[in-house]
Amino acid sequence: MDISDKPDTLKSLEMAKKRNKKVYITDIAIDKVPLIEYYGFTDEQNQIMQELAKNVLVISKEGNDSNEVALTCDLGKPDPLHNFGVALVTEHDVDVLSDTLSNHMIVSSSSVAVVLLHNHPSTQTFSLEDVQFFVQHPMLEVIVVVSNQGTVHYLKRDKDYDKVVVLFKDCIQGLTRNSPSSKVYMATLTFLAKCSEAGLYYR
Repeated sequence: MDISDKPDTLKSLEMAKKRNKKVYITDIAIDKVPLIEYYGFTDEQNQIMQELAKNVLVISKEGNDSNEVALTCDLGKPDPLHNFGVALVTEHDVDVLSDTLSNHMIVSSSSVAVVLLHNHPSTQTFSLEDVQFFVQHPMLEVIVVVSNQGTVHYLKRDKDYDKVVVLFKDCIQGLTRNSPSSKVYMATLTFLAKCSEAGLYYR
């Protein structure tokens, strides 16, 4: 795909560059985290997800200098608001599996019931690394990104895991470790634009 023929895409890339600076979390941002109606979730689960999203920002603000924090929980377990794994990381990278409880839930879960939420210090949506992590761990039912300004995006899987893998491979075809950030960003946008074809829900 030639991005020079895509003025809207170029505009998105320029906006992404401007927004790629760290945003410090405020109490206002935490308060504005919306109640999302996640596809297939009950009202109670939606409320739990909102509280977890707020917790991500609170922990990041108070304990990690507004850098990335990842919470992992199993909505099928009792009291998920008080039983979740926490991974604290740097401004641009999050290793969810570095946390023992998160690792246990993701690796040993036998059912698709695990939820992963984390924040982005910038105001961007999912990174390609986020998408790859979601694709590589089919026991994750939902992956959520909460920006440091309180906006929420999520990817939720339904069925057809094989289609998800095929779509991801198609989107990253030709990318290397040295690919420019513009191409990596385009691959992410392409995946998100087409993910419904693979049985995913993106908001």
